[in-house]
Amino acid sequence: MINNVTYSCLIFISLSCTRNDHIRSYQLTKINKAKITAQEQFHKDKSAELIWEKPDSWMPSEGSSMRLASFSIPYSVGAGDLSVIKLGGTGGGIESNVNRWRRQLDLESLSLVQIEKNIIVGEGMLGTYNILQIINKKIDSAFLCAIIPIENYTIFVKLSLKPVGITEIEDDFITFCSSLTIPN
Repeated sequence: MINNVTYSCLIFISLSCTRNDHIRSYQLTKINKAKITAQEQFHKDKSAELIWEKPDSWMPSEGSSMRLASFSIPYSVGAGDLSVIKLGGTGGGIESNVNRWRRQLDLESLSLVQIEKNIIVGEGMLGTYNILQIINKKIDSAFLCAIIPIENYTIFVKLSLKPVGITEIEDDFITFCSSLTIPN
């Protein structure tokens, strides 16, 4: 029995090999994906929970299943990663979220009073929201964040980038956050 298997394998191998030294090439059909045009002013996310306006240079990217949207945002020294998520209620509140982000940047926690001193208030389609910059120059990393409370949930927008990128992207970030709205 073993001899039959060995013999069969040797025959298969010898028939599979060729004496020609040529390269085989294959063509596969390309699956066309819908392209996002530069003319696009509004984007509707896959769950149709939010609508927003974004700069043409922001490219949709892959993110976790928690994200409503993800974008790769180019700036002078690289690309930032922007995420939009929605959590029920207050999503844990300003203090716990800001301190979680600070820990991600190897920074110490702050009290709510200290955090509130650094909040910039924005006004958008969904109402008043908070904007924060969290920077750790020692590790050359920063977050630009927005916390947008809505009736029964909170939207969190977080942009991870190098500190130098904040001044380059901040206006577009604020415009994006201000444009967020819920479809009719």
